[in-house]
Amino acid sequence: MFYSKQRGSALIVSVFIITVMAAFAAAMIRIDWSGQDMTSREVFATRAWFAAHSGNEYVLSKLFPLGQKASAPDACSEGKSSDSKTYTVNASLFQCKEVKVVCTRHKYGSGTPTSYKYQLESSATCGSGKFATTRIQETWAKDLK
Repeated sequence: MFYSKQRGSALIVSVFIITVMAAFAAAMIRIDWSGQDMTSREVFATRAWFAAHSGNEYVLSKLFPLGQKASAPDACSEGKSSDSKTYTVNASLFQCKEVKVVCTRHKYGSGTPTSYKYQLESSATCGSGKFATTRIQETWAKDLK
């Protein structure tokens, strides 16, 4: 008679254990997915940072060409009345969208020849959808007298 009262307890304990294990498994899957999501974002952020840095270096090479003692101020000018120029650099090497670099020149000091300061602002976006990451870098350079 005592045995017949305990017949369903093993079933209840096993259902409870299965439920608890399923909850643990779901939590572990969520933690793993979150880690993969974060890793993807970090990779795209690093690619965007290096792409933006490369964009600034590309424009700096236009401003200060090898073998010249002075800068090339026309590299930051669309025309006579403009003191700004936008460059678009292909970033497929980084598996990113294009990199845009805005170069602005500012006169400084007095004297001949005119001296300039250059402000470069580079923007790069890598990834797509919820993983799209943008990095912006600003660089300043100036002529030396």
